[in-house]
Amino acid sequence: MKKIKKVWEENKVLLVLAVILIICLVVVAIVSLTYFYGSSDNVYGDRLNEIENTPISSKLLTDIESELKTNESVLEVESNVKGKIVYISIKFVEATKMEDAKVIAESVIELFNEDELSLYDINFTINSLSTTDFVGYTLMGSRNAAGNGTIVWNNYNIQEDTEEED
Repeated sequence: MKKIKKVWEENKVLLVLAVILIICLVVVAIVSLTYFYGSSDNVYGDRLNEIENTPISSKLLTDIESELKTNESVLEVESNVKGKIVYISIKFVEATKMEDAKVIAESVIELFNEDELSLYDINFTINSLSTTDFVGYTLMGSRNAAGNGTIVWNNYNIQEDTEEED
C-alpha cells in the first residue's frame, strides 16, 4: 500500500492525464463505430423508406414489357427495379432509327402514375446492332424523379469521319 501511495504522490498529474486519455479513446471508438457502421441492416440506409408506400409492382414491369413488345421494331425488353431506380433495357431491330427508338422508349412513361414518377428514377438502355447496311447504336437515357420530367439521352457511339479529302 505504501508503494501505491508513493507512486500516486510522485505521478498524480501523469496518472490523471492517462485516465482522461483512456476515457477519450473509448468515447472516440464508440462514436466512430456508431457513425461508420450504424445500426441499419439495409444496404441503402434510410434513403428507401419512402418507397415502401409506393412500390413498383411486378404487374407494372410486365405491362411495360408487353407494351414495348407490341411494337414490331422491338426485339427484346427487360425491366427491373433496384432501390429507387427502374431499369428498362430495349433491343431494337437493325433498321430502327435512333429518334424512333427514343420515342418508343419514352412512351412507357405514361404507364407510371404520378406517385411513382415522383419517387423513382427511370433509366433506359437502348441497343441496335450493326449490319453491313446499318450502323448500330447504344443509347442511355435517364429520367430523374426530382427533375423536370424530361429524359436526358447520352449517345455512346463513336462516329467515324466519312468525309473524303480532296
